[in-house]
Amino acid sequence: MDKPQMCQDLPERAELKPERVQQFLLQLPGWRLAEGRGIQRRRQFGTYSKAQDFVSLVGKLATVLRQPVTIALTGKRVDLILPGHPVKGNAGGLTDVVFNLAGLIG
Repeated sequence: MDKPQMCQDLPERAELKPERVQQFLLQLPGWRLAEGRGIQRRRQFGTYSKAQDFVSLVGKLATVLRQPVTIALTGKRVDLILPGHPVKGNAGGLTDVVFNLAGLIG
């Protein structure tokens, strides 16, 4: 699986500086900083079945990238939180992996 274009120049699991985080958020419509560390997005679907399919896809992508994700499925609505990833003793900063997954999810 190729990295989204916006993240190809970043080393794996490097904590991003706040300016870089803001640049990536501008490229990812619908994503915003979550309370604490991470990014979040809400998606609305036409049917419950489509929302379930989306949740399944997100789970598979997160597994491949080894990135934790919090998923809440409520009817036709899906809420996602991609938490920061532990980086060299840091409790969990935002890394390229978080933004790679957000880019794949859309």
